Amino acid sequence: MGTCLAGSAMAAIAQPNFSGTWERYPPPGETADPRYAPSVIPDPQLKPQYRAEWERGQKILKERLEEGQPAGDNYIHCIPDGMPSMMMGMFPMEIFQRPEQINITQEAFSQTRRIYMNEPLPKWDEVDPSFYGKAVGRWEGDTLVIETTGIKQNVTFRWTPHSEDMKITERIRLLSPDILQDEITIEDSYLEKPWTYTYSFRRMKGYKLQEYVCEDNRDYIDQDGNVRHKIKP
Repeated sequence: MGTCLAGSAMAAIAQPNFSGTWERYPPPGETADPRYAPSVIPDPQLKPQYRAEWERGQKILKERLEEGQPAGDNYIHCIPDGMPSMMMGMFPMEIFQRPEQINITQEAFSQTRRIYMNEPLPKWDEVDPSFYGKAVGRWEGDTLVIETTGIKQNVTFRWTPHSEDMKITERIRLLSPDILQDEITIEDSYLEKPWTYTYSFRRMKGYKLQEYVCEDNRDYIDQDGNVRHKIKP
């Protein structure tokens, strides 16, 4: 009996606490330690009928960046990133961890996603589509596995189209006491094969998230170069 209790205690201890504030690693201007560097994000392997749309968007994006213009994405509409883009937000993020629920808040747009632990993942058509979808989590040793479905179709990552039944699986673990890795795999009927890449984050001890309200982008240039007026004072 004593051995079983000791084993249970060790299993509980093996689950790390991710609570705290994290910044994307490496931050701009800093070279990453190769042991902790995020992966290069590959192009999505879209099926032919969806690839032309994506390639058109990438051409526009490249041209606008070369012109020093905004990309024409959700940012300029004051719309949050949603998933999975919010996990690589330009500003820090904060994790609150409890046994039954984990919340991740991104400073940009004050975005919060809620992961409910040890619940079954519903079918995509049982979920009202949203920016962050329905997310459920479980522990596999020291790795937090999160499955998400129910993402709005107008919420995209790198302008990549997706179906209503897209599923995102994350495997989050500590590479060191202060470096966190998020391995993201996207499965979708628009893709020839799953799309996998990683992000890395560094702990920011003592940092407190700032309020972020998108209130300045009332006039903007859309992805076709037209001036738009979206938000009134």
